[in-house]
Amino acid sequence: MKSFFKEFRDFVADGNIMDMAIAFIMGGAFQTLLTALVDDIFMPIIGIFTGSISFTEFVFHIGPAQIKMGSFISSTITFLLTAFVIFLMIKSMNKARQLATGKNPEDEEADPTELEVLQSILEQLEQQNTPTSNKQTTSQQNLEK
Repeated sequence: MKSFFKEFRDFVADGNIMDMAIAFIMGGAFQTLLTALVDDIFMPIIGIFTGSISFTEFVFHIGPAQIKMGSFISSTITFLLTAFVIFLMIKSMNKARQLATGKNPEDEEADPTELEVLQSILEQLEQQNTPTSNKQTTSQQNLEK
């Protein structure tokens, strides 16, 4: 149990908690920004093309239930924009890391598979056995003479 608390203390002291907290707060602020962008800019433009002034009021009534398609579409657009921006951020961070290290992951050779390793071992064994068998046949031929 002591090792559990020691591990937790090291985790908190390492700064990972602060990094996660900052990322969480920034993510929430960014999500609010994207939601405002979608609700206040994109959805009115889409509403013009669909003939509805307020896209959030695009609702189907089935009996007492309300199916809020406008709200769902708005949330979907917000999600797609968020995913796209995160994709661009990760792609740019990977490119910056690649430029900083000078390594190109596409240029690096992949580790050999188990089959390739076994085939190379087999080839080495065959090479070792081939000269020995030639020496033996040569020795046998000399003895026969």
